[in-house]
Amino acid sequence: MGFFHRLRERSGWWLMLWLTWLVLSNSLAPGQLLLGGLISALITGWMPRFEQPPLRIRHFPRLLAYGGLLLWDILRANLTVARQVLGPVAALQPAFLDIPLSAQHPLVISLFASTITLTPGTVSCELSADGRSLRVHALHSPDPAADIHTLKTRYEDRLRAIFEPVAGETA
Repeated sequence: MGFFHRLRERSGWWLMLWLTWLVLSNSLAPGQLLLGGLISALITGWMPRFEQPPLRIRHFPRLLAYGGLLLWDILRANLTVARQVLGPVAALQPAFLDIPLSAQHPLVISLFASTITLTPGTVSCELSADGRSLRVHALHSPDPAADIHTLKTRYEDRLRAIFEPVAGETA
């Protein structure tokens, strides 16, 4: 597929990039209009196709429940982290956790990593090159194996149950 074909096919992306350029430059001067349009065209025309395998929501009520669980865990973790940070620093046991992934779909892995990062006290750091494990930093992890098990069962397993891969893909 050629540059101009990709540009024509992705005209919505071009428009979004061009408008973003104009907003960020805070100018409608002819030079900004032209430069923004040109840079947007170059990015859009040369950008590789980033398509994810199709994925469907298998259980919408479970998705809503997951959102509620996540909000509850964020609230609880905020209180826990505040208590840990205000307490004796020597009591903290930070650790890197290498979580083996059962999920294979990029969107499910991304949602899992985002969930971990949204929950205070943990942050997703790195996905392994083969996509089979996720490195997470925990502010306090006296039992890393138990924490890995909790993250997998509380979040990853639920996400895998919510989403259904399409056309032979695996979640």
